[in-house]
Amino acid sequence: MRTVSVILRRTALVLTAVFVCGGLLFALGYAFEDPGGGMAVLLAAAVVVPLAALTVLAALRRRLAPRVLAVAVGLYAVWAVIGLFVDLVDAPDLPIIALVLALPIAVVGLTYALRAGALLVVVAAVPFLSLASILVRESGHEGPGLGDLFVGSTGVVVIPLLALAALLLLAGALDRGPAADHGLPADQPLTKV
Repeated sequence: MRTVSVILRRTALVLTAVFVCGGLLFALGYAFEDPGGGMAVLLAAAVVVPLAALTVLAALRRRLAPRVLAVAVGLYAVWAVIGLFVDLVDAPDLPIIALVLALPIAVVGLTYALRAGALLVVVAAVPFLSLASILVRESGHEGPGLGDLFVGSTGVVVIPLLALAALLLLAGALDRGPAADHGLPADQPLTKV
């Protein structure tokens, strides 16, 4: 089971990296088209710098990274709640932030699959719940429809992130049985810290 868990963890990381890079390139392509120039460069830096910093932290400081990412996910949820009442940014900010958080969480998943899987579920749930609350609040003809929960930038990000979270949760669940037999904690690191 340990081998299957390692394969699932690594598969989740590779798929997350491909998904995040493709999604961010797609989104930033629009930024370079619409505002263009210096504003697009600032937007790209606002995405790439936190992504790189959190990913490096997750790779180098494996014990600290889950706590830092848990705080980042909490701040992300607070941002989403504030965004329900105040239009902070005229862009799909929640899906972009979800992509920025997904890659470092997947890196943490190499060491702590259950924690990473749970964090990734929360990251995917935030834009979904935000759009669902808008749907309920603006249930008239002008608001988003039920189909908007799964299409558009939110659905395109939420559904793959949930699938990737499922891979990490399954890897963590496979570790529970053998780890418990050896007297190790349930979410024991697979790699050296």
